[in-house]
Amino acid sequence: MQLTGDSAAFQTRLVDATSALVGDDPAIRFGIAVSGGPDSLALLLLAHDALPGRIAAATVDHGLRPEAAEEAAFVSALCSLRGIPHTTLRPPQPIAGNVQSAARAARYRLLVQWAEEQALPFIATAHHADDQLETLLMRLARGSGVAGLSGIRRRNGSIVRPLLEFTKDRLV
Repeated sequence: MQLTGDSAAFQTRLVDATSALVGDDPAIRFGIAVSGGPDSLALLLLAHDALPGRIAAATVDHGLRPEAAEEAAFVSALCSLRGIPHTTLRPPQPIAGNVQSAARAARYRLLVQWAEEQALPFIATAHHADDQLETLLMRLARGSGVAGLSGIRRRNGSIVRPLLEFTKDRLV
């Protein structure tokens, strides 16, 4: 697919951001975390065009919402149409305790394990500028000190976030 206008500019910015995070080795492959929301779908489609043949996608279904299985199936079908390998990941035990925190921990654990099994050295997530702002505001509201106001890191080990300069509106 040939991209024009904003899409081509986004593709270039994604390649530049990815290269800045992990280098510009054309053999590096990426796992793409895709929830089915507009942010992660934008990342998936941009990465598919910007990094042809270098991505695989995974969707985590925590089993917390009935519609999550449908969302995962939608992502799987979209990937299939584009020839992108896709896996739906499910935690081995139900999420319990602080649901949001436990779900996040399970999600990253599953994604890292999947990436290792698929020989994908990096996992790209669709965190964007609006997420960055929200994180900073939440930390401010909780009374975090200066160290706690660092926001979302562009890279944390094998996790990369190449969309932090993009707003959600622009991604949609």
